[in-house]
Amino acid sequence: MIKLFQCLFILQPLLLLSQNQSEYPDVIIDSYNSTTKTKNIFYGGSKVPSKKNSVSLDSLFYKNDCYISLPKDSYVIVGFTNNYIIDAPNQNDIFIEEVGGAGEYADVFVSSDNIEYKFLGVAGNGSINELDLAKIGYTNQVKYIKVVGKDSKGSSPGFDIGCIYGLPGANKSAEVIVLENVLFETNKTVLLQESFETLNQLVKQLQANKSVQIEIRGHTDNIGEEAKNQILSEQRAKAVLDYLVSQGIEAKRLSYHGFGSTQPIASNDTNEGRTKNRRVEFLKVE
Repeated sequence: MIKLFQCLFILQPLLLLSQNQSEYPDVIIDSYNSTTKTKNIFYGGSKVPSKKNSVSLDSLFYKNDCYISLPKDSYVIVGFTNNYIIDAPNQNDIFIEEVGGAGEYADVFVSSDNIEYKFLGVAGNGSINELDLAKIGYTNQVKYIKVVGKDSKGSSPGFDIGCIYGLPGANKSAEVIVLENVLFETNKTVLLQESFETLNQLVKQLQANKSVQIEIRGHTDNIGEEAKNQILSEQRAKAVLDYLVSQGIEAKRLSYHGFGSTQPIASNDTNEGRTKNRRVEFLKVE
């Protein structure tokens, strides 16, 4: 499999390999500020008390000197598109930093599909919080983490969240490759002509690496009914599979799955984000 991914680097920009090996999430899926009744606008600032300014939600993605505050019932949902978190044996799995010491807390939830979330535990009180998936018996891959403020204490009211990431041993690379320029007719499963250059490159790589099996995954944005999006994503993934088979790739090496709009890699609030979410990708099947 290493050879396949090494070869795929050559195909850029036709294929975009998810190369980020970071333990951090890399996309904001959703957010809500209960004080301002808005999304994406939060109070925050530097961890140095004398420097408090409005900061970006991106501060959640890195070890840095910034934080955002989550008043009671405010929340953020972060996603991992290039990696995921597992329950590693005999250790904690998820790190959540809370800044300050005003006794502020937040509930932490985890999900593999952005649909069903399971309560993991409570973080807070000005401490470094490490949470163990084993304590709730969670065996799925963690692709999404939701943090919900429980109170509005402190001079910057609410849970002051500094960063989130998967701890060493629990963080894994997802090895997902997004097929750029694989496009379909609007609301249909018919591949557009410009898709074939990318798909033919993939055919060549699969022919050169005959032991590799892949799962083809279809995704949509959140426009329209989710039931229809689910069906469309499955049918588009199947259309890609059918094309690969028509070019001589053995069907037993391929599988497909549709996820509808449940696994966005960007915000669905903008045209650019929705375009990114309408995608076909694949990953190695173990």
